[in-house]
Parts: sequence; C-alpha cells; structure tokens
Amino acid sequence: MGREDWYRNTSWNDEIDSAFRERLNRSRQLFHKAQYLRIQGNILLSSKDISSQEVGISLMKELLNDYPDNKAVIFSKFEAYVNLGDYYYYTQEKLDLAFECYKNAIAYDESMTTGQWHAVMAYIKTAVLTKHEEDYPDCYSRLEKADDRLVFPHEYYELGLSGALLYDAMGHYDAAKASASIALKALGTDSPFKRGDKVYGKAFATEAELLFLTSVVYRQS
Repeated sequence: MGREDWYRNTSWNDEIDSAFRERLNRSRQLFHKAQYLRIQGNILLSSKDISSQEVGISLMKELLNDYPDNKAVIFSKFEAYVNLGDYYYYTQEKLDLAFECYKNAIAYDESMTTGQWHAVMAYIKTAVLTKHEEDYPDCYSRLEKADDRLVFPHEYYELGLSGALLYDAMGHYDAAKASASIALKALGTDSPFKRGDKVYGKAFATEAELLFLTSVVYRQS
C-alpha cells in the first residue's frame, strides 16, 4: 500500500475501516485528519456501490459534526459541504439536501481562497429549483457581484445556468435569455486546458438543465 492509499479506498469493509481508523488516529494534526476524512468520504461518494456511498456520507457527517470550526479544519468542512451538495444534486437528485449543503458551504466562503465560485453558483441554482424564495434577494446580490472574468467553460456554464434560473424565477425574462445563451455557448466550447488525454474545465449539462436552457432561449415573447 502506498503512503496515501490508506485514505483513498474505492471500496469499504470492516478490515478497511479498521485500518483507516488506526491510521487516522495516529495522525496528530487536526488539519490532516480533516483532510483524510474529506478525501476518503468524497471518493466513496463517487462509488457506484450504494453501501460505499453511505459510508462516504457518514465520513463527511463525522467531519462536519464532530470537528470544530477553526482555521485548521474550515477549508475541509467547506469542501465537504460542497462535495455532499454535488452528490445529492447529481447522484441522488435530492435537491433540498443539496441546497442545504451549498448554503452551509457559502457561510464559509469569505474565509475561502478557492472553491467559492462553484459553491455560490450551486447555491443560487438549487435555491431556485427548491423554490426558496426567501433566499432570492441574497442570490440576486451574489449573482450581480459575481466575477465574470472567467477562464473555464464550466465556469461560464455555471454562471449562465444560475443566472437563467434566477432571472426567470424573478420574471426578468430578457436577462434570463441572455444568461441561458451564455450557458449553451459554454457547452459547445472546448476547454483551453488539456494534459494528455485529460481535459480540464469542460462544461457538462444534465438533461433537465439542457431542456430548461433551450426553452428559455427559444421561448416566444
């Protein structure tokens, strides 16, 4: 086993759990313990095995509930909320749970140096999809302040999708159409960053997202 393999297991059983706990307990720094829990939990959330996903949720909740909100842990907790939000949104389609995770994540966003963009856009998106109208003013303020000097197609896509959803829900139909056009354009844009066979930053849409964006762009006035 490599030096990092013990917290990067792709499956789970009692033996793996015991070995993971032993190594985790031997780690002295809270910063590293939080990282190990978050990384291992997120890997298991990506598994196709339901029982492994459930272990991933449990590890994330352990980090979020049992570790303090201090400087050593705060970034791992921020990422854990975002990872869980993505899991509930894309894998389970549990939008209310996804919204709560993203909302908890952005409570940390002023302390973050990376990762805020996706968390904020996902918060706006799920606030609309779950009809949390009381959050629309905050969503609108965050969207209007969002930095549009972007690099990756997926960033333009998230900006366009979130804007289209929010503006449409608020009755700003011209702004919604403009945002939807940005998102659709991003889907057809190649990422500028490639390394070997891997492409970084390419935009992808769910079937429901694509249907919504298309309907906004081609809606008759």
